[in-house]
Amino acid sequence: MKTRHFFSSLFAAFVALTLVNTASAASLTLPDELEVQGGDVRVGHEQSVLSLGAGKQLVELVYRDIFADNADDSGAWFTSEPLYLTLDVDGDEAYRLVLPEIVTEQDAQAFISAPTVRLVSQSGLQQELTLMSHQQLMEKIWLAQ
Repeated sequence: MKTRHFFSSLFAAFVALTLVNTASAASLTLPDELEVQGGDVRVGHEQSVLSLGAGKQLVELVYRDIFADNADDSGAWFTSEPLYLTLDVDGDEAYRLVLPEIVTEQDAQAFISAPTVRLVSQSGLQQELTLMSHQQLMEKIWLAQ
């Protein structure tokens, strides 16, 4: 009887912790051109949604898009090296990343050279962020020590 009570108490504690974690999960919605490398991602039409925990987060992204000059052209893919986004996440906030307008191959090349995005929170706050290269991330980590 004690064993049954122990397991039912353990199960109740597990359910309570699961509900607390689910209720406090933040999310980051990404445009289709940004692919997350790893992480808990749900892919929908034209966007991906990444689940985030509260606190400081590091997200690895890759920009990828195709451009065609005319109907006969099979197109040219533009793909960045890995780009890194650092965020300080509130527990249950929903965020969205917005890319600058990228219409041409030149726009894509300019974005890859200097990747900046706009972070929009569900509460309406907006912030311009610069995505870091691997080298810039390592420099930031080194200088923080």
